Amino acid sequence: MRQLKIYLLFINLCLFAIYAGGQGMIVQPDIKVTVESGTTLDISGGNLILLDNYSSVPSFLERGSLTFSGGGKAYVEQYLTKDVWHIVAEPVNNEVIGVFLWMYLCKYIEQTNTWQYLNLPVTLPLNVGEGYFVWAYKKDPNGLYPASPDSVVFGGMLNDQDVNIALSNTPASPNSGWNLIGNPYPCAIEWNGDAAWNLNNVGATVYICDGGKSGNYKVWNYNSGGTLTNGDIVATQGFWVRTADTTGTIASLTIPASQRLHSSEPFNKSSGPILPEQLKLMVERNEKTDETIIGFMTESTANFDPDYDGLYLYGVGDNPAIYSVIYNAKYVLNQLPCIEDYKTVPVNFEAKDPGNYTLTASWIESFSEDIPVYLEDKQESIFLNLRENSVYAFASVPSDEPERFNIHFAEPLNVNYRTVLVEVNIYSWQKTVYVNIPFEINGKIMIYNLLGKAIASQKAERGMNKITINDVKGNYFVRLTSDQGYKVSKIYIN
Repeated sequence: MRQLKIYLLFINLCLFAIYAGGQGMIVQPDIKVTVESGTTLDISGGNLILLDNYSSVPSFLERGSLTFSGGGKAYVEQYLTKDVWHIVAEPVNNEVIGVFLWMYLCKYIEQTNTWQYLNLPVTLPLNVGEGYFVWAYKKDPNGLYPASPDSVVFGGMLNDQDVNIALSNTPASPNSGWNLIGNPYPCAIEWNGDAAWNLNNVGATVYICDGGKSGNYKVWNYNSGGTLTNGDIVATQGFWVRTADTTGTIASLTIPASQRLHSSEPFNKSSGPILPEQLKLMVERNEKTDETIIGFMTESTANFDPDYDGLYLYGVGDNPAIYSVIYNAKYVLNQLPCIEDYKTVPVNFEAKDPGNYTLTASWIESFSEDIPVYLEDKQESIFLNLRENSVYAFASVPSDEPERFNIHFAEPLNVNYRTVLVEVNIYSWQKTVYVNIPFEINGKIMIYNLLGKAIASQKAERGMNKITINDVKGNYFVRLTSDQGYKVSKIYIN
């Protein structure tokens, strides 16, 4: 085996990003380091420090050996956005909960569907391969402790071996089979269904929290895709898995060192579908989003298939929720067997905050051009041809019934079909809203504030309609509804 002293490592790494000397080795954010098989990286003085920031994670792939002849050890930094929950995992062995000092830390107990807060003693060990929820705060909600630091720093020897996980599966638990685990390495791992994962009674979908963005979950199923770009699970990231059978059958998996890799994908970025006939729906308000996928695969069934589907998992915080429903089961990833047998798919929506929301449909091009794709808003009696207009604005409050939408993969029948009135021009100037309608119409104009409250309305008429708004300046939504169609526009009142 070749032995490589730290100063020789510069041959293969970016000189400007790695610093070495008497104090050891420091790797800057966004730099990917590989110790190849058959090579020993010996740090003869000081420590190995892998730095992090808010936009990246460390990536140190140890295929060979890492030694510290000078008595040092490895440190892995993890930045945490404050005042939101994160799911984390330790990338070293023998670390303790004291690394999260001045933060809230808890673990999930599947048997009772409860959370256990971890605080004392601070020497309580963290379990390699287990996921933990952590909350770093700008100001302690209880007023007892100082503000959290910007990051945690794990210290010890880097994990580089397989990690075997026995999964809990309690039939009496309200959430039987849900297990919170985590990436135990200082680089990404790929959730790909490889035999090295040794999946025993484990579903094919992983659930990763959107962290500081929305608090909802994004998913990846290694057979049918999902709302993540791919199956890369980055360093120090915790995630959920669910047993395929929740009746008590023994379940386990191995987090395999052979599936480690450097991931260049931006975290939680979503790309196009990997399969034909896939529709993704995203709802958004004030940068808080949620997504769901409806697709068709001949291998799937209408019931829950752990190999292809993902059940809906509610996020943390006041975030919108959107999911499809088949036979009373809620899905974030719903693969159905045949589009001919499921031309209408119910989609539920839950607003945690009152206000105006935007629903955007994508991946429509994955369907054959002769397959219609319509959104039905049952509350507003509106049908929208998603091939013509893939964005729909609507108002909602928490008390609304969740059974609001349908997706139709066929032309709507026996309904009052409404289309977007593209000829109508809606705009504002100072405190006046203008709605120019170039044809005869029987309809109504409504103006809503961002909380979804109607602040003005009047009958729509042909020609220029004017409405004066005396409320405070800011953004508002204008909705025109009629027998001929509808239109929604966002305007600003000065």
